[in-house]
Amino acid sequence: MVETGEYERARRIQTKILRGILNGARLDDAESLLAAEGMNLADLRDEGGTMPFAAYLRLFDRIAEAQGRESFGLELSTGMGPELVGPAGYIFAASPDLAHAVRSLSSSVFTIQDATAFDVHDSPAPHVPYRITDDDLTPRRQDVEFSLGYVDRLIRLLLGPGYAPSEVWFEHARPARLGAHEAVFRAPVFFDQEMNAIWFQPVDMTRRAPGHDPNLVALMQHYIQLLAQRSHAIGTWTEEVRQVLAGQPGGAELETVCRQLGVSPATLGRRLRDEGTTFRDLGRRHRIERAARMLSETRLSVLEVALRAGYGETASFTRAFRDVMGPTPRNWRNNPSPGAR
Repeated sequence: MVETGEYERARRIQTKILRGILNGARLDDAESLLAAEGMNLADLRDEGGTMPFAAYLRLFDRIAEAQGRESFGLELSTGMGPELVGPAGYIFAASPDLAHAVRSLSSSVFTIQDATAFDVHDSPAPHVPYRITDDDLTPRRQDVEFSLGYVDRLIRLLLGPGYAPSEVWFEHARPARLGAHEAVFRAPVFFDQEMNAIWFQPVDMTRRAPGHDPNLVALMQHYIQLLAQRSHAIGTWTEEVRQVLAGQPGGAELETVCRQLGVSPATLGRRLRDEGTTFRDLGRRHRIERAARMLSETRLSVLEVALRAGYGETASFTRAFRDVMGPTPRNWRNNPSPGAR
């Protein structure tokens, strides 16, 4: 079974998501794939069951390989509906406009999994970034493409056929075949970007959704409030800060983090010191771990990665990288290590 004391401390996702993916894949040997993670098909039939997010990522990647489809996750997303994510999906589909829909999904994503950051940003233009908060969790391409494709699918169901995003960004490298991406999104798609995100035309954010149903929204919100009692709470202030930083690809100032957490800078600093760290150390580790992933997953030069990580030149970036990760950036790119110092 997937419920063990060791895994309870890991990021998790509802098993019904994997069940939907397997149903779409129609594999003959699903049992053998699940067995590699100590699971079986019976685990997926538990409506309240969860599994480690890391195992979900590995299985998603293996399913794509078994299908022989490089863009399997993206292609699969086009056939999914609100029922995949339950109440969160139905709230999205019944929201009055896109801004309300995305903010509702962001606030209720904990009912599905606790491994990602997802929200609406208004500047420099409306966009929704999607980020797996732990940089050690890989492989992620299938999940990221599936997730952005699924959100795009929900938006089309909400706003109708006249909608299309202005652009779509992916952090990972450009695939060998690009046609599927632009066919799905019907918009320009860019790779090796600083975040995974869907960008919108401002007018689409407030355009009234024809299927708005306030009664269904209220009912599903009440149900989600009941689910909140069973959510996976973050146990430390260090993890709270890491979660906030994960939602800000370029990092966040201390005041911004404190405002989101509802504490003063002095209080946060004291609580982090009690846990053996500081906000500065967490911010630096966040930037370096993100840089390590860019080195592993993109074709950006070391200088380009350094600049995106907030360093003006490669010398200071290399020193900081070695302090956190051990090897130099170039050595890491040639032989990525699973753990950091």
